[in-house]
Formats: sequence, C-alpha cells, structure tokens
Amino acid sequence: MFGFSANKLVGSHDDVDWNDWIVYEVDSSEATLYLDEDIGYTIYVDDTYVCEEVDAEVYLGYGGIDYYEQNCDPYYDFDNWMQIGDIINDYSGEHQISVTADRFIVVDWTTVQGNSFENTMIGGIGCCASIGILILGAILALTLKDEHSVIINQNQQVVSPTFMRDGKLTQSGSSENEEENWWEEE
Repeated sequence: MFGFSANKLVGSHDDVDWNDWIVYEVDSSEATLYLDEDIGYTIYVDDTYVCEEVDAEVYLGYGGIDYYEQNCDPYYDFDNWMQIGDIINDYSGEHQISVTADRFIVVDWTTVQGNSFENTMIGGIGCCASIGILILGAILALTLKDEHSVIINQNQQVVSPTFMRDGKLTQSGSSENEEENWWEEE
C-alpha cells in the first residue's frame, strides 16, 4: 500500500502539466544554456516536424562530448510540442545546444518523473514497517488475550456474585448446603 502511495505521489503522465516543467524556451536554433548535472533534460520541437529528421547537439562549453541522445517517444509529447531527445549531461555548466529546428524548448523531465529508486525504497520501507506493525499487533493481541482470561478466572475464583434472598444478601456457591434453585421456591 505504501509503495502504491509513493508512486501515486509522483503522478502519472496524464496528471502532469508539462508546461510547468519547461526550463528554457528558445526562439532560435542555437542557445547557450546553464544545465545542472543532477537534472535530466529533454529537448522538444514544434510537432510539425518529423522527430527522426530533427537532430541536435549538446556540448559542455565548446566542443568535447556530445550529451544529446535521440529519443522519439510520442508518449511524452504535449501541447504541440514533440520530444526529440534527451540531454545526458555529466557536469553542470554552460552547454551549447544546437537543434535543426526554428525553435525548441528544454524540459526538466527528472522532476516530473521523480526518482524511481527513491520511490522503490520508500515503498519497500513502508511495506516492511506495515508488516512489522501487523506482527507486533498480533503478538500484543495474543498476549493481552491470555492475560485477560487469567484475570477473569482469578476474579471468578476470588469474588462470587451476591444475590438478595428474603431480604438478606447471600453469595452463590458460598455454601454447599444451601438449597439448589432457591429462586424457584415460591
């Protein structure tokens, strides 16, 4: 149940307003943008393009390693924007981004998607805690049930019920010589 709840906190594709996660909107085909190494970014272009025909390059500073990886998954397309690929950056800093489109946006997909490892850990810890509480409750229930029955037995042995008979208080079972079924005498 906790695992399910953790995943629901993250939400699903249908619950996400992707416009809230746009980090940069660029009205040209090139830009120098600051990218944080702890965040995953996705590049989107206008959905009038064909994804496989749009290419991009992402470099930290000038030259070096290209951090762009094409990913044409239409599942993540939204509001006339089409996903063309992900930026897999290893370092924070100014990145040179070049896209073969008139304009593009960069979306922070890690914040929207959440960290699945963390969600799995939270779900696992919640599940273990629930099982532990259930076992503890069962042990306490059995322990209290046994103590309760002992108390009842002790009370029955120590205290006998008192009845009113002919204006006098008597205890049942206090004398073996008393008449049986005294309440039926009259």
